[in-house]
Amino acid sequence: MSYPHLELVSHHLCPYAQRAVILLREKDIPHQKTSIDLANQPDWFRQISPLGKIPLLKVDAAVLFESVVICEHLDEITPGSLHPSDPLEKAKHRAWIEFSANILVTTA
Repeated sequence: MSYPHLELVSHHLCPYAQRAVILLREKDIPHQKTSIDLANQPDWFRQISPLGKIPLLKVDAAVLFESVVICEHLDEITPGSLHPSDPLEKAKHRAWIEFSANILVTTA
């Protein structure tokens, strides 16, 4: 399967970026990874990140932000979704993803 050029911009300690890393590895998606120093963000990063946060996924010339959006995109462009096909079960998966995000925020 042919994929666009994918570059994940992240920081190795960011739990939100780890979501995308896990999905990229689980689905064996070829990608480049660029780590940045969050305390000293490069100019190019500030120019492409509307929220000034990581992760970002460069998809050819486009940029995606927010880890859930990045993961949904990666799941959709690859065969074999990690979500169940049943809409209710898929919604439950997404609810648990949001639940875990809230835990990360309160414990981080």
